[in-house]
Amino acid sequence: MRRTLALVGATLAFAACTDPIAPPGLPNTPTVPATNRSVSAVTAQAMLARYVALGTSNSQGVQSAGIFAAGQRAAWPAELARRAGVPFALPLIQDPGCGPPLLPPLVSEIVLVGAFGDDLVTAVMNVCAPLRDGVTLPTNSVAISGAKVRDALRSTPETETARVARKGALYTRVLPPGQTQVTAMLAKNPTFVSVELAANEVLPASTGRVEAMTPFADWQRDYDAVLAAVKSTGARGVLVGLPNNAANFPSIRRAREFYNEWLALLPLGITVSLSCYLSSNYVFVPGYLLTLVSRAPTTATCANVPGAVDYVLTSGDISAINTRMAQMNAHMQARATENGWAYFSLDALYGLPKPSLSLTNILFSSTPFGSNISLDGVHPSAAGQSILATAAVQAINAKYGLAIP
Repeated sequence: MRRTLALVGATLAFAACTDPIAPPGLPNTPTVPATNRSVSAVTAQAMLARYVALGTSNSQGVQSAGIFAAGQRAAWPAELARRAGVPFALPLIQDPGCGPPLLPPLVSEIVLVGAFGDDLVTAVMNVCAPLRDGVTLPTNSVAISGAKVRDALRSTPETETARVARKGALYTRVLPPGQTQVTAMLAKNPTFVSVELAANEVLPASTGRVEAMTPFADWQRDYDAVLAAVKSTGARGVLVGLPNNAANFPSIRRAREFYNEWLALLPLGITVSLSCYLSSNYVFVPGYLLTLVSRAPTTATCANVPGAVDYVLTSGDISAINTRMAQMNAHMQARATENGWAYFSLDALYGLPKPSLSLTNILFSSTPFGSNISLDGVHPSAAGQSILATAAVQAINAKYGLAIP
């Protein structure tokens, strides 16, 4: 089915195309003695004077499977810079963006499915607008949707264009020719670096193919190489860990929850088998539901097909994902401690209680996964990004004795 696309209206006035974020006034922070507030504020501005963000879609500001200026501005690294009162240039993309964002209702966005487990944005991206006039690459944010840690080390616009043209288009909006995320970071001579490079090693498991996760040893080797590059600059930093429990993810639900919504699915030509009620499986709702809609009339069984992209996860799959995330988190925390860097986890957002499942809301509401998660069921909304920014600030303040608001 053809996807209905709508252009995203420009809602903000832009002071400059490279988007240096104006430092706001820094309010007093009650937790810091009055005699230390001005010193802490100056220290924060000095520490983050040349802040560079390495990372994935969460750091780039993807919302609703699209990359667009408003989402880029809302990304947690940009908000962190605003709170610290430092400039932070962004590679702002002209409207409608790269992969125009999904618009409600989701029932009209059937082709959300596809190569989701690889990268939701490039899976549905059939247009990638140019950068805004005046952008000079690299900017302070070199995060790229879909990037794995190996990509941060090795992938350039040229290598990605040769491999997958639409991914190459995205890379050219962030990196200069011949540069990787890491070499671009080094070129900026940073004073502070955030590293959020782990989610895409695990995300493919959401399709039901747990074996698609990157082997831990491969991730660890490349992750340590990225950290060695950061350490070589003398910059301070913050490492970003993964959620603690895949079952808490906003769009992963028990099969029994899915069964309880059978009445809402009948008008769509979907019958839900009693096997869903009896199953201990989980379903990744965006992929599973929209696959069913695209195949209607059909019957949902919530059955797992080993090795298949079926968006169904067994309880064993959930345990395997959690074990891998715990292993990666332990490594990141250890490296943060060794290097004297801060650490926080995406669990600050993805571990929050999720709303009760309503397939009617998912198909027809403007906030199908709650106010903190965007329409794709994976990426933060602006409100969710603000939660991550707060977690980052708390970790940085605690580690370095700062008073960033």
